Amino acid sequence: MKALVTGGTGFVGGAIVRELIRRGHEVRALARTASKTEQLESLGVEIAPGDILDRPSLERALDGCGILYHAAAIYELWTPDPGLLMRTQVEGARNALEAAVAVGVDKVVYTSTAAAVGEPKGVTGDETTVHRGYYLAPYEEAKHKAELVARGYKDRLKLVIIRPAGVLGPGDLKPTGKSIVAFLNGELPALFDGEVTFVDIEDVARAHVTAAGQERWGESYILAAQVLSIGSFYGMIARMAGVKMPPMVPAFLARLFAEFEEWKAGWTGRPPVLSRSSFAMTTHGFRVDGSKAARELGFTYTPVEESLRHAIQWYWDQGLLKRKPDCVG
Repeated sequence: MKALVTGGTGFVGGAIVRELIRRGHEVRALARTASKTEQLESLGVEIAPGDILDRPSLERALDGCGILYHAAAIYELWTPDPGLLMRTQVEGARNALEAAVAVGVDKVVYTSTAAAVGEPKGVTGDETTVHRGYYLAPYEEAKHKAELVARGYKDRLKLVIIRPAGVLGPGDLKPTGKSIVAFLNGELPALFDGEVTFVDIEDVARAHVTAAGQERWGESYILAAQVLSIGSFYGMIARMAGVKMPPMVPAFLARLFAEFEEWKAGWTGRPPVLSRSSFAMTTHGFRVDGSKAARELGFTYTPVEESLRHAIQWYWDQGLLKRKPDCVG
């Protein structure tokens, strides 16, 4: 059965493609004309030109496929164009699912995010958690509204929803990966209290393909290995890499820094070192429980330290680090 993967040139989508290939599936990837597709083509992936905001291109790409993995999205906690973020997540999801209905591809694995759970402060969210009713970031709002769109297709499609926490691993150059690189390069002036939940990229890919193979239609799964405080997370990286921890500062100072960074970004166009959204999500606490996925999909989560080791090695191999970390081979 041939699978169409949207977002296949990205971090999560690319991992899904590799896992499908590893299991012997034929794979087609939707890609915009400006996307770099050489790595996918080297794996034998068929490239279908298109865009998730262009429904006819999705219908053409789905022709002859038996399942859709919709992983395309914008993952940024700061953007100069919030409207594009919302359209890409919400209208992109609607277009992909409408195209699947139109073409007769009734099996869909939809990539959401654990940020869409919306757990109240101090609560560890799970698949039964009711969203708190307000948003900490435009990204959370866009992904939550896109997931609501996806849920509206449960009577028309065989659908499973995957909700990864913060994803770690080789290839990550999104907000988490950028912060790790900045930390290792001594570019984070300080840290502040907060909590984040993490999961390994290979676990994310495996969960997507396993859920489809087990035909877990109608289910949603949070993918989460461990909840860590900011101090514990960066302390782990510091010990592994042999770098010095920056000081911890009160939250109000971090908030002022985030506000200054976003003001500066408005002038320079360069992303802020710390965005207000990232500050809000971290200080609120991003706490989710991934035990249902581990139990029902039958896998053990990769330890966060192992995920970090693989990621740091990749950052070094790519020439992104100023000095060689102790944990690099």
